[in-house]
Order: sequence, then C-alpha cells, then structure tokens
Amino acid sequence: QERFGYSTYEVQAYSDDLEDSKAGLMKLYKAMTMARAFENACNQQYMQGKIRGFMHLDNGQESIPGLVDYAIKTGDKKYSYYREHTHAIASGVDPGAVMAELFMKDTGTCRGAGGSMHIFDKETYFQGGWALVAEQLPYACGAAKSILLDRELGLSDNDKFVKENVAPPADDDRISVVFVGEGGAQNGRMAELLNSAAKDNLPLLALVIDNGRAINTFTPDVATNSNLHDAGKHYGVPGLH
Repeated sequence: QERFGYSTYEVQAYSDDLEDSKAGLMKLYKAMTMARAFENACNQQYMQGKIRGFMHLDNGQESIPGLVDYAIKTGDKKYSYYREHTHAIASGVDPGAVMAELFMKDTGTCRGAGGSMHIFDKETYFQGGWALVAEQLPYACGAAKSILLDRELGLSDNDKFVKENVAPPADDDRISVVFVGEGGAQNGRMAELLNSAAKDNLPLLALVIDNGRAINTFTPDVATNSNLHDAGKHYGVPGLH
C-alpha cells in the first residue's frame, strides 16, 4: 500500500475477482488468441510478399495485449515501440485498419504511409509505434504531464479530439501507458522519464516487456543488474516484476 496505494487485501481481491470470473477470463483469452492469430496472419502475408518493408512480430508475448485489453481504458494515452500491432489492437484499434496499414492501403491507420512500425489512432489515443529504440519514452512522459495540465486548467477533449474549456470529470483517472523492451529500458531516456515522473508525480505506467535479451544481446552481457523493474528505486519510483 505504501508503494502503490493498494493494500495487499485489495490486490488479492482484484486477483480473486478475475479468477472467479468466466467473462473476465474469456476476455483475456480472446485478446491473446486475437494477438496470436493476427501476427500469424502477418507472417503468412509477409512470406508471400504482400507485406513489404520492416515488420516486427509479437508472437509469444500475448499476455501483454491481454493485460492491455483487460485493464487499460480507451481514454488512457498509449505509446508503443516498433513491435506494436497487438498493442494497438488490444487498445481498441480496428484490426482491419491495422492490417490495411501493413498492406499500404488508404484505409490503414495512417492511410498506408506509416506501415508496420507506425500505427496511430486518435479515437483510442494510441500514438503508436516509434521506430527508434526508446524514442517513445519522453513523449509518453509529456502525455502524462498533459493529463495533469488538463486537470489544472480545466480542459478536456471534445468529440473531435480538440481541447475545449470543459473540466475533466472529478473521477478522471487517466494515465499514460508506455511499452518498452528491456533493451530500451536501459536507454538514457528511461532515466529521464523516471526522474520526471517522480518529480511531478506523473500518472504514468511503464510496461517493460523483458524477455531477457534485446534482439541478440542478453541483458547480463550489458547490465550488472538484470532486474529492470528495480531501475526506479533511485528516483522513488516503485516497480513490480
């Protein structure tokens, strides 16, 4: 409770609620099977030469989009990296529009101009794939700051996603969510993000997707401490593994 504002009892109750909920478990299952099926389809189309350019798949990491689909809200601001197809779909972006983007079609999320690494969708606040490692981190930090500014200045988005002088609801619990791999999490931008988040108490969640290696570089080969969830301790930012 001291670290995250939730007691052990509340966390356990949340876990038990999911374990006992067929609807909740089915929601997770459907999100994960959608992620696997979509990436498999992408692979097939890529091998046939119908999808061109760079493409990074997310097979084997379906629990991440499952978490996003279950727990993250539409109004939360989301920033991902170049392996983001499933993150976008779990955030509510239309799978057909994502696939159309990979096919360079006008009906894609960026009208075919972005491709695999640049999925963007206003309606779900998914501000997509960033091609450079850790490039998304400072933008997510700025988005978290903008949520605080909205509350302070009494601003909110209208139905066209333009700011207007209407205060957010009293129970506004929006956060900024940023996805990053373990390689990107050791980039200097992460230190800047942690420092800013701690200094301004930003509503920010960093999801570090740690599979033990950044492409073919194993974490222990480049870091003394492989426990990336502890990186925020110096700044007073807690982490969970």
